[in-house]
Amino acid sequence: MAISTSYYGDLTEANAYFSMRLHETAWSDASPADRPKALSAATQIIDTLNYKGYKHPVYVLLQEYDLKEIPSAVGSYTAPTLEQIRLAEASQELEFPRGADTEVPEAICRACYEIAHTLLDGKDPELELENLGIESQGYASVRTTFSRKHVPVEHIVNGVPSALAWRLLVPFLRDDDAIRVSRVS
Repeated sequence: MAISTSYYGDLTEANAYFSMRLHETAWSDASPADRPKALSAATQIIDTLNYKGYKHPVYVLLQEYDLKEIPSAVGSYTAPTLEQIRLAEASQELEFPRGADTEVPEAICRACYEIAHTLLDGKDPELELENLGIESQGYASVRTTFSRKHVPVEHIVNGVPSALAWRLLVPFLRDDDAIRVSRVS
């Protein structure tokens, strides 16, 4: 996949993807000017999640330093400075590619296309999140009842308006239990 600085994938690939997909009218009916906007919005949604590993430039930096052992200190190695890590992080605008990958994985591009399609179809992630707590609504004399008893839908809670896109993104996400913080008194 080509690396764009504003969204994952590209318009040509997105058009090819949707030409082979059923129920794609939200994409084909969208104006050509709205399609890149939808891909950019989808990319922003994707980049808010917490992924495994490091952005590719940070990974490369850490690999370089891991190989440089200090001759005078047995078993130790030099480490990049925090400033070097920040510069490497900032050198890649988007979250992917990560680790040893030099290209954006196909699943990430497909997730971007699916989220863009969902956005073009009129789904608003913020509204979807708000609607999770609605138990009943009214019309005459305007009544809305909220309940916090419902189990939230995972992809909606995480701001991803498409269940298919969420399933494509999950393998790349950091495990919730990967970092444990405990207080030592």
